[in-house]
Amino acid sequence: MQIIMKHIFKIVKASCFIILSILLCPGKSFSQVSGDPTDQIQQFTVKIDKLGDALWEVDEKMTQAQWEGFKQGPLVNDPSITKRDMERALSTYVIEDFKRDIDEMNRTMKMSFKVKAMAQYQGDGNWVYSLGAKDPIITKLPDNSIMSTSNIASNGQLIQQIYKISFPDGAKNIQQSTDSFNKTIFTYKSGGGFWSYITWNGVLGILLIIAAVVLFVKMPKTSPGMGPNNKQIANT
Repeated sequence: MQIIMKHIFKIVKASCFIILSILLCPGKSFSQVSGDPTDQIQQFTVKIDKLGDALWEVDEKMTQAQWEGFKQGPLVNDPSITKRDMERALSTYVIEDFKRDIDEMNRTMKMSFKVKAMAQYQGDGNWVYSLGAKDPIITKLPDNSIMSTSNIASNGQLIQQIYKISFPDGAKNIQQSTDSFNKTIFTYKSGGGFWSYITWNGVLGILLIIAAVVLFVKMPKTSPGMGPNNKQIANT
């Protein structure tokens, strides 16, 4: 269990670092020091599905100076380089559906991608997801989600980061704890057991199979020796 948690922590930490490095790539645009965290805001939305895959959405709003530097980076000029760097850094994961949208008018950027098996299945319907942060301020939301807000310093720039993590629909018993590194993790229950595999499509398929068997059993059976030719021979 401890080895698994170490692996999860390293991957989550690496993914956050790579994303941050991509967004802060043009360091010259962050030379101005500001004490207002709202000068740069990064919003991370992570949506975990029932298979443990996570859809990441990263939104960032910048000042004019930050935007001018950001436009010199690969995320604007050649997104394939950004995708390649992320795939290299997260080589133990599969990244799919990489997209990015640039809004010049509002100086905002949105990046989205899907990470396979971000949450780890522990068996019997138990899952674990590592936030990769120490002592975060967590707010529980009513829609099976949590929110965390923190500030980080990079190149003399104070950046506000907002994380929203949504657990799968129907997830239960969501609990917050820590791993061996004292980093925050969340455990929850989703699926597990025989009935978790029964869907409406599965029920419909089972009913169709039962109906076919019943019809087959009720079909009138003809005796092997009483076919049409045999009847005619018997009457002569």
